[in-house]
Amino acid sequence: MNEIDVTPNSSEPKPKPKGRQLPKPYLLTRMGAALFDLVIATVLFGALQSGVYYGFYGPLGYHDALDGAQQVLSDSGLYVYDAQRGYLTITEVYDDTKSATENYDGPITAYYTTDLRAQQENKLDSYYAAKVASGFFELGIDEIPVLLDDVSDNSLKSFFGIEYGKAIVFLEQDPIYASGVRTTFFITLFSSLITITIATATVYLLVPMLRRNGQTPMQIVFKLGLADASSDTRVKRNQILIRFAILLLFNVWLPILLYARFAYFTLVPIFITLILMTITKASRGPHDFASNTYVVSLKDIVIPEKKKIEPVILNQEYR
Repeated sequence: MNEIDVTPNSSEPKPKPKGRQLPKPYLLTRMGAALFDLVIATVLFGALQSGVYYGFYGPLGYHDALDGAQQVLSDSGLYVYDAQRGYLTITEVYDDTKSATENYDGPITAYYTTDLRAQQENKLDSYYAAKVASGFFELGIDEIPVLLDDVSDNSLKSFFGIEYGKAIVFLEQDPIYASGVRTTFFITLFSSLITITIATATVYLLVPMLRRNGQTPMQIVFKLGLADASSDTRVKRNQILIRFAILLLFNVWLPILLYARFAYFTLVPIFITLILMTITKASRGPHDFASNTYVVSLKDIVIPEKKKIEPVILNQEYR
């Protein structure tokens, strides 16, 4: 008597499983659930970030760095402090009742006269030379430029605006200011990435991992779930993990990093996701394609478990 192990239909080609056949929710329903999930994640992020701000920013040196940078702005005289909006440039608070000279010349001259770095680099002399070169001024007593007659205020406003911009650029190279801005920027950036990761992981990873159908909080409310796109069976945990990782990297981290460096492109990843969800048959975003999942409606169905094909033992007796 011999035993032969065979797999059913081993000699015949196996039909490819047909995926994405389960009922799908309306796109607006899915987006509504996603929007409310985003609200939950945002509230969690705000709470976590507040805790980090009051608990860790001080020891990390954020407040000292910020105070140092703001003191440089205050001492320069090139900015005007507003209690509600903070430090504003002269251009932002330009007083139309005064001439361009009254708005710009005094602060620029005072900054170049009192700032140690400006003194070492003879910025005041360069400013005077620029005045004379403009053709709007001539050297007067003590080699100080004097405004010529019949120069329009619009021409002066353009000239002073350019010179004021140069003064701002020079100020931003101040070591104390540059260090303060850099320190506060990186503390804010990395703390935000950490807290937003925890918040999104709670909504899009922890809760789905605890649910049989990989549902987020609002997907539970809207009776939605995740299914394996290739077999129309219940989603696996590794798929939930991959889905969250791509969602986090593409729709959360990438927009934040783009905002920090290229603000105009911040929403590009989110637009790509929305476009894909709109034009694809199963309303799938990059995170769905990467994890091979799609969102289904659970109102009238139960997503089946994926069955394993077990080998069959056939006993044959040879004589």
